[in-house]
Amino acid sequence: MKVLLDLCRRAVDEALRLGADAADAYGVDVELQRVEIKKGEVKASNFIHDVGVGVRAIVKGSVGYSYAASLDVDLRGVVGRAVKAARAGPPDPDFKELPRPSSYTSPQGTYDDEIASLTPEELIDAGLSLAKKAQADKVYSVNIALESSRFTRFVANSNGVEGVDEGTFLSFSVYVTARDGANMSSSYDGDIVRAMKDIDVESMVTRVAREAVEGLKARPYKTARVPAVFSGDVLLAIIVEGVASALNADLVQRNRSFLAARLNQRVGVEELTVVDDGLVEGGPLTGKFDVEGSPRQRTVLIERGVVKGLLHNSYTAGKAGARSTGNASRSGGFLDFRGQVTIAPSNVRVEAGDWSLDEMLSEVKDGLLILNTFDSPNIASGDLSALIAQGYIIEKGELKSPVKQTLFAINVVDFLKGIRALGRESSKHFNLYSPPILVSEVQVSSKA
Repeated sequence: MKVLLDLCRRAVDEALRLGADAADAYGVDVELQRVEIKKGEVKASNFIHDVGVGVRAIVKGSVGYSYAASLDVDLRGVVGRAVKAARAGPPDPDFKELPRPSSYTSPQGTYDDEIASLTPEELIDAGLSLAKKAQADKVYSVNIALESSRFTRFVANSNGVEGVDEGTFLSFSVYVTARDGANMSSSYDGDIVRAMKDIDVESMVTRVAREAVEGLKARPYKTARVPAVFSGDVLLAIIVEGVASALNADLVQRNRSFLAARLNQRVGVEELTVVDDGLVEGGPLTGKFDVEGSPRQRTVLIERGVVKGLLHNSYTAGKAGARSTGNASRSGGFLDFRGQVTIAPSNVRVEAGDWSLDEMLSEVKDGLLILNTFDSPNIASGDLSALIAQGYIIEKGELKSPVKQTLFAINVVDFLKGIRALGRESSKHFNLYSPPILVSEVQVSSKA
């Protein structure tokens, strides 16, 4: 641990010695093992130890970047490339400063000894056992991926910021295909957790297998404007990839977000509050600090339907005369030391309402329960046109057959303003914590 932190410190000192006005270094040491099971057989089992440091040098606001994917490197050469790149770029008066030292909160539930001690053999045994649990009449294939990792990350900068954070991850996904003659159907689910106790993989596998078989009875819907209940992974696309990502301060400052002109304006119903919280206990993106060393924090994005906040890194915060919200990330996530510094949501929470799911369904006489899509909104316009990957037809308040060959279309702002009810029970889907949401009207198109 001390070796990589010391490397970050020396990289910063070397950048200043070579003439940089400011510098930072971000180090990561991660051990990852991954197992893939396909059709009951082990198709891949990999162990990766990835360690390195990314260095940024700033000269007159121009940022130069370089990295080393090893501890045994010519540090002067790595840092020199960053300084050379910074000198070659045009001055940027919008750059103000890197983060300054702050105290860090130590969030709970981010390190699990059980995950840290998993062996490849244990992952393989677990994957094969889970694949057997998915076997049922008409189940054609079961694909499972299990990935465990433990990491330590480090940050240091020329303002005296230093931080060390460690944690674990367990990633799990299951994809089941059912077959009845020429008719085929599939279902998928997955999650990322920081502790073994936070995921029930057996229940997930059996549910996905059941949904795949049920999908053999799926039918197209119709083309109409109907009410819909949104729940599960589909809300990742709308709330995280739509709302939270659109409140990226860089996109807003460049006028590339559909919410760019809506700060302090109403975009949703009064019952809607959306928060970015980098300190959620056991959250997938919970940590002490972001990739620049700014403390993770809780940031209100939408409060009672009104846009209240943006997600900042140090650059956009300086440009706006604000403070970083601790949302600096890298193009490959916060365990990436190679990529450029960007902005990304952490854990996103939609505050719950007071409706049960059954009460929501009973309000829909003719509509849909939409659970999953693999499409995302257009961040510039807010428009979302998406294929329903998993959903059910609602008739007279009751769930009927699964739906297929059906798309829905809605603008994200229309979605937020069209909310009729928020569920009282939230569930976690990757980095989203949200209740189900009933929307008054959505455009649906089908081949039927």
